[in-house]
Amino acid sequence: MAWGAFILALTSVPNPNLPGGFHADKLGHFAMYAVLGALSVRALGPRLAARALVGILVGAAIFGVFDEWHQQFIPGRSLDRADWFADALGATFGVMLSAAVRSRRESST
Repeated sequence: MAWGAFILALTSVPNPNLPGGFHADKLGHFAMYAVLGALSVRALGPRLAARALVGILVGAAIFGVFDEWHQQFIPGRSLDRADWFADALGATFGVMLSAAVRSRRESST
């Protein structure tokens, strides 16, 4: 939850002047949501069913939609579907990576 609040705080900054333009913005969205996905998997405990992983992905995607929606009310920001796509891809990466690491640890113990 704290990471979600951090994401909302960062995306509420008016007129962000990010170096690197379009690609840096998308990479930032991807990275923030990858961390969100990974932390969500970790927060739900050691044994997760595939349904739980799908639930995390759906939840992260919905959170990304809300985040993009709220940005249209911030000066210098806008609702951007490409940002949401980067959010969803990042969450997917974070969930899959975290689940793979968890699976590897469980199989080696």
